[in-house]
Amino acid sequence: MDEGNSIIYGLEHQTRALSPQYESDAIRFLIGTQSLKPQSNQVHVVELEEDTGALHTKVFKHDIGEIWHLRCSPHDVATLLTTHNTYDPETSQCTMGVTIYKLPTVEVIPKDLDDLNAMQGRNADDMELLRTITPEKPEEEIRCAEWHPTDASRIGIVYESGVTVHDINTGAALATASPEAKSRLKFTGGKWNPHQGHCQFAVLQDMHIKCYDTRTDCNKPSWSIDNAHRQLARDLDFNPNRQFHLASAGDDAALNIWDYRNGKEPIFNRTDHSHWVWTVRYNTYHEQLLLTGSSDARALLTAAASICDTDEEGKRLSQVLEDGVLQSYEQHEDSVYCAEWSAAEPWTFASLSYDARLVLSRVPRHFKYKILL
Repeated sequence: MDEGNSIIYGLEHQTRALSPQYESDAIRFLIGTQSLKPQSNQVHVVELEEDTGALHTKVFKHDIGEIWHLRCSPHDVATLLTTHNTYDPETSQCTMGVTIYKLPTVEVIPKDLDDLNAMQGRNADDMELLRTITPEKPEEEIRCAEWHPTDASRIGIVYESGVTVHDINTGAALATASPEAKSRLKFTGGKWNPHQGHCQFAVLQDMHIKCYDTRTDCNKPSWSIDNAHRQLARDLDFNPNRQFHLASAGDDAALNIWDYRNGKEPIFNRTDHSHWVWTVRYNTYHEQLLLTGSSDARALLTAAASICDTDEEGKRLSQVLEDGVLQSYEQHEDSVYCAEWSAAEPWTFASLSYDARLVLSRVPRHFKYKILL
């Protein structure tokens, strides 16, 4: 894939779930489809061959229902979980759930011509279903599910009314964090804090960000950022290198970065999108690079160098990058719901829009060299 030339992969059904594959040296992303047709949803594994720039894919069945959220395990390359919605024609009801799967193989690139012919002639393969977890109340919505950063047996599930940590081997609830009874604001998403001993789970609650300690049941947050956005908060991501920094995105078209020790005002703010911002991601290795995706059908690569390239006293160490949009990626024709960095290569990322279009791109070379040299 040359600099400035993105690669587009199209799917048959609409999409809004994307995850990089971890614990692998290959540039791989997993996509989940969102089709209302029974028995038609799939998980696509897409791998970029760096030497040739070719895309290789493998497709697996996901007959349990439409996929709203997908996460690959950071502990096992072949394991993933999906948050899905299942329609029961007998009751005419929809029920949400979280299912953990294991891929039968992680190999995507054919080894030889025979292997290529076998892959091309094969229909979607089956995944091994390990466990499904459903809400106690069938009508309750599940927003997302996230793997625990260090404990492979635990996941955090964000329900509309609270966060529950589950054991994936038994499905049992280990701890629950829910807002006080007087609060009627529903949860809309969340993520584990990779710092602070991996015991905190941050959630989005309307316009606010709340973080709960998952070591015990609780209804009061450890810390919070009230009115993080002027409208609904859509996503958040923790800085992998600075334990008190996190980024958030919302319906006010804003990208905000916070030091949650003092959450009254963001330490960095951009409103470069023209509509709701659905996703925000820090680069794992270079914290000054952030990705955002929006309903304006664009993915933006933004630099927040002024708050990252500083010493302990807040003084700027260098002038490597200027703050602001480095590149706008406009190959999508619908809302960009997901944007993810590759777990194997720090300069490659993928963006996914509802029009079933995955776009693989790279950080422009001149920005890369400015950071490295």
